[in-house]
Amino acid sequence: MAEAIGSKRGRLDRRMIVDAILELAREEPSGKVTFKRLGEALGVDATAMYRHFRNKEELTRAALDRLSEMAVVDAEAATGGWRERLEAHLMRIAELSLEYPSIAAEGAILDPVGPGDVAGDEFVLARLSEAGLTGPALIRVYAAVSGFSLAQSAAMAQEVVASRGAARDGSIPWISTFGSVDLAQYPLVNEHRAELLAIDGMAVYRAGIEAILDSVQLP
Repeated sequence: MAEAIGSKRGRLDRRMIVDAILELAREEPSGKVTFKRLGEALGVDATAMYRHFRNKEELTRAALDRLSEMAVVDAEAATGGWRERLEAHLMRIAELSLEYPSIAAEGAILDPVGPGDVAGDEFVLARLSEAGLTGPALIRVYAAVSGFSLAQSAAMAQEVVASRGAARDGSIPWISTFGSVDLAQYPLVNEHRAELLAIDGMAVYRAGIEAILDSVQLP
């Protein structure tokens, strides 16, 4: 990887470094990428990163912003009405989170604050505006959709990191077991035990998005 990136793309710049950290996040999903590891991948001294980013947090914000940009670019090609296009965008966010888990997991605590992130906000607001939402209703649904998407996609990414790269499709169970609890005391859980254990992270993500959008009351 170091030879492919460092020698063929010329002088090191911010975009090249973001490319590298994303590639490492995809290839080494359970690892925390350090400037030292980035330097090895790029074929440069680790200190070279500090000429472009003050610290690892700033670089991670830039990488998160790139993921936001990628989600918007891909969703722009989607067809259909406002809901189909919005769902395509939100599903792409989840897919990218699973593809680059060690970066996406940081999205729960770091705000990218960049053009890609703002473009994502614009895309969501534009689709909801197309649905006819305005004013407080528009902002309320935007908050619900964006908050759920961010939280659940970051949670799935964290699970991939914790499982050392397993279940990159979001198939880690939402409820893995009820342990030794006597379910006879919980009749509804007992009745739906098999269905509850069959739910995985991506199913939760889809269900949440659908429930939020189903609840939209159009004017």
